[in-house]
Amino acid sequence: MIDTKMTMAFVLIGLAAVAAGLFGLRLPPGDRIAAGLSLVVGAGVGVVALAIGTNIASSDSVDTAETVFLVAAALGFLATMGSLYLLWQRTERGGPTSQQG
Repeated sequence: MIDTKMTMAFVLIGLAAVAAGLFGLRLPPGDRIAAGLSLVVGAGVGVVALAIGTNIASSDSVDTAETVFLVAAALGFLATMGSLYLLWQRTERGGPTSQQG
């Protein structure tokens, strides 16, 4: 059975994906890829957090590994939400679109 920390980590990862997908549906067809890029930002932050966290924790404890994974997922979630917020601000201002000839 999956521990509560791991469950919460996977919930955060799933919520970030759902948020990016729903936000992408709001965008014009030429700009929808930008919502997917927010997932790349979140995944990148999560991977960096995992790398740093596992290096700092350097423990063989399963509980420590689960905590590091949860923190990495939370940071990735926040990065995804932050990048979606920036994209929202750009689209509300009527920023440049990628529609080309």
